[in-house]
Amino acid sequence: MHIITGAAGFIGSNISIELDRLGYDLVLCDILDHEMKIKNISSLKKPLIIKPSQLINFIKKNSKKIESVIHMGAISSTAETNLELLINNNLIYSENLFFICNKYKIKLIYASSAATYGNGENGFDDKNTLLNFIRLNPINLYGLSKHLFDLKVLESIGIGNMDSRPVGLKFFNVYGPNEMHKGFMMSPVPKFLKQIKETKKLNLFKSHNSKIKDGKQARDFIYVKDCVDIILWLIKNDSIIGIINVGTGIKKTFLELAKIIFKNQKIKENIQFIPTPKEIRKGYQYMTRANISLIRKKGYKKNFTSLKDGVNDYINNYL
Repeated sequence: MHIITGAAGFIGSNISIELDRLGYDLVLCDILDHEMKIKNISSLKKPLIIKPSQLINFIKKNSKKIESVIHMGAISSTAETNLELLINNNLIYSENLFFICNKYKIKLIYASSAATYGNGENGFDDKNTLLNFIRLNPINLYGLSKHLFDLKVLESIGIGNMDSRPVGLKFFNVYGPNEMHKGFMMSPVPKFLKQIKETKKLNLFKSHNSKIKDGKQARDFIYVKDCVDIILWLIKNDSIIGIINVGTGIKKTFLELAKIIFKNQKIKENIQFIPTPKEIRKGYQYMTRANISLIRKKGYKKNFTSLKDGVNDYINNYL
């Protein structure tokens, strides 16, 4: 049995669908408070669904049957300003889950985030030492909440006796099916596509960094299907522990992404630049690019989907 938290959300639903397709015994943990989240898991074969408030007791009662907990549930908005809400959901709840999985020797795979790296001034190296991680400086409260849990896990790994064999996944900029319920926090792909189709043009944010030109803000975009494949690899390689970057190791600019979508739609490029909203400037990352040497060292060999191939598959087959 495998438990997936945030199972009706973006990454969680993609994991749920693939594991269900492969015949895994699943328990989904989520709050189905959005019709699109319900739709995300509508194709599954009558899964057992529990609420987050029921999870700890469920694990206690069924511990011998549970092989892993895949913890994707969290408040994922980088613009969230309620620190108490973030700490309660992203740190304290995760700590309780971590402790119970360790007690019953259940594999824990959880979602961290590239937001923990802040503006990238200290690089994007996932070398698993407290010295490397402690110097990171998240620039938004969401990133801070994920960073604090990473430190807790890394400290525990250093002490030893980690029966939960924890793996934290520092997801970079994930895009793909089942993200529409995220609204403002969805990836740029459906946002750009909608605007291009409706107006035949695209507004991109100006750069407010003198070292970076307009449209040259860059991200390590990773297709959600690659993220799911990494989860499957971790299930099959149960002994792997640590905190690992999940990105392609390649940065692509928003201009490059825009060009792919214009070409996909066979619409002539028409790009204008508008000011970045002031409320998100302080926590805005101008570049992300994963160092993927650790995941390669641990044995993940598959090539990642190129941005061009991933975006075209996403648009043509899902959007």
